[in-house]
Amino acid sequence: MKLIQYFNQFLRDAVNLNQTRLNDLDTRVDRITNALKEAGALDGRVLDTVPQGSWAHRTIIRPAADLEFDADFLVQLTEDLDWNDNPRTYANAVWTALSTHSTYGEMSTKKDRCVRVTYANDCHIDIVTYVVLQSGREVIVNRSINQFEDTNPIGFTDWIQEKDTLTGGNLRKVIRLLKYARDHHGAFKVKSILLTTMVGNVVDNWRTYDADYYKDVPTTLLHLTEDLDAWLQQQWTKPSITDPSCPTTTFDHRWTETQWSAFKNAFHTFAELVHDAYHAETRDDSITKWQDVFGTAFPSALTASRAASTETASLSHTPKRQRAPGEVFIDEKFPVDTRYHVTIRCEIAEPRNRAERRFLRARAGRVAKQRKLVFTLVGTDTPAPYDVYWKVRNQGGEAAAKGQLRGDLNPALLEVPWVGGG
Repeated sequence: MKLIQYFNQFLRDAVNLNQTRLNDLDTRVDRITNALKEAGALDGRVLDTVPQGSWAHRTIIRPAADLEFDADFLVQLTEDLDWNDNPRTYANAVWTALSTHSTYGEMSTKKDRCVRVTYANDCHIDIVTYVVLQSGREVIVNRSINQFEDTNPIGFTDWIQEKDTLTGGNLRKVIRLLKYARDHHGAFKVKSILLTTMVGNVVDNWRTYDADYYKDVPTTLLHLTEDLDAWLQQQWTKPSITDPSCPTTTFDHRWTETQWSAFKNAFHTFAELVHDAYHAETRDDSITKWQDVFGTAFPSALTASRAASTETASLSHTPKRQRAPGEVFIDEKFPVDTRYHVTIRCEIAEPRNRAERRFLRARAGRVAKQRKLVFTLVGTDTPAPYDVYWKVRNQGGEAAAKGQLRGDLNPALLEVPWVGGG
C-alpha cells in the first residue's frame, strides 16, 4: 500500500533535517564567510560563497544518533595569474585563514579538496576552494595533486531541479528516503554524490506521459528504486558515473570495484523490500514491510492531528507571521482559491565586472548583500481575466532598523502566458 500520509509524517518527523539545525547552518556559514573575508591570508580575494551538495540540492537529512550531518559550500576567490601555476596556493590560503583563526583554528582539518570545520556532536562544514578562470572555466583545487579540477556546482543544482520537476517534486524526497535507509537502517553503502547522480539519471522525461508514474512519494520511490536496480543489474563492472553538469568530470574515484559490487547486490535486496511493501494488501502488513525497509521509525500509526487533517491547507488558513507596519495579506483583500498553479523564476544579478545571473534555487535560498533579485512570472493556468500582484516582506533587525520591512501589495503590469498544469 502507498500509505501517503504515513510517508509525509515519516519525512517530517524522522527524515528531514529540522528547521533549527538549518537555521544554525545558515548562521555558521555566514560566520565562516565573514572570517574568510577578514583574513589577511586571503587579502580581500573572497568574491562569493556558493552552497553545493545536499544542502544546495535540498536532500540533506537528519543524522543518525551520535553522528553528524554535513554541508558543503564553495568559497570563490579572485583569479591570481601568479597562483595558477601552483593551484594549491589558493587552497593553502583558505587553510591558513581558517587554521590560524581564533575560533576555527582548533575546529579545522585539511582535506584534499576542502577544509573541514567540525562542530562537535552536531555537524561539519566542508569549505571548497573555487575559482572562475578568465577563460570561463570553473575549477576547484585538489591540493594533494596540485591541480585544478573542472566543476559546475550551479549546473548540478539546476540539473537536480529539472529532474525534481519531472517527478512533481518527489525526487528530492525519494533521495532523502534512500539516504535515511542507508544511514539509519544500513540498507546499503554508497557516497551521497553517487547515489544522487544515479537516481537522477534514471528519471526519464518520457515516463511523464504516464501521469501516475511519479504521482506521489511512495510510487516515485517504487519506480525509481526499480529503475535504478534494473540499470545496476545490467552493469557487469563498475560503471563510470559522470557529473551531469560537467562532462569532463567523473565521480569514479568515490568507490572501488568491491564497493560497487556490494552496493549493486545490497540495492537489489532493498528494491525487493520496497516492492513487497508497496504491493502489500493490508495496511498492517504494509506498515510492517515498510518498517523492514526503513526501520521502526516508520510510523505504525498516524498522529491524531495528522490523521484528521488534509495534506494541504488553504492559504487563508496559513498562520501569519508578526505583521509589519503597513503590511497587507492577500487573503484579507481577495478570496483565495488554491486550485490553480503559477510558476515563478528568480535570478540573482551579480554586481561585478563580469555580469552573471544565478538561479535562486542554485544558491539554496541564500543571497549575499548588494545583490539584485530579478523575478519572472513564467506562467499560470489560472483562467483569464486576472490581475497579478507582488509583495516584498523583509525580515530581521537590520531591515526593521532601516524601516524596510515593507509588506505592501503592488499590482504588476505584465502579460503572463498560459501553461497547462502550472
